[in-house]
Amino acid sequence: MFGSRLFIGAVATAVAASPALASMTVCDSRVTFAIWATMHSDTAVIREDFSTVLPGLTSDSLTGQIGSEAAWTASAIGGLDSYDNALHTLQAGRSVSVTFASGRVFGIGSDYFFKNASGESVGGYVTLALSDGTQFVRTVSGSDTFAGFWSNDAAITRITISPVGPGASANFLGMDNMDIGFAPVPTPGAIALLALAGYTAGRRRRG
Repeated sequence: MFGSRLFIGAVATAVAASPALASMTVCDSRVTFAIWATMHSDTAVIREDFSTVLPGLTSDSLTGQIGSEAAWTASAIGGLDSYDNALHTLQAGRSVSVTFASGRVFGIGSDYFFKNASGESVGGYVTLALSDGTQFVRTVSGSDTFAGFWSNDAAITRITISPVGPGASANFLGMDNMDIGFAPVPTPGAIALLALAGYTAGRRRRG
């Protein structure tokens, strides 16, 4: 969908094993994630801070929606819970998958963190993988670490975040402040203007 391919930051390892994989722009901060959006006038960003998810709610899957383009469903084997306006796996070492049904999501950025069995913040590593096989690795340090990316062509329908490396099976994965980048549905007025522009251009060519 987007014509340019831009890599911002050098903090992630992108894996591209097939020409069919999506062209990605990897961002190492919210600032660079937002800058990419401002460079493309056909995108918008909405933040899901999980404040509308009932505190302490536990389930195999949790859902939320901010506008029709940004509806999401998060799931994990063993279940998820919500507290402190964040999502956490109920079992150590489990992955979190987030799906989007609108077909208009092209960017995802979120804070990721790990807690040990005592509830203390610990470091670690995660892979972030799309349904087409595109993935990259991110170091998680301190209380949380941002990781984000934009797809330069195909819409994002699912992202899976998985603990990897030392301590992967012992700690609990969490995520917070998920920025969802999407291509808004054109208004009827905008569609009419585009149609008029195409009609006018066609008349000029024929003339």
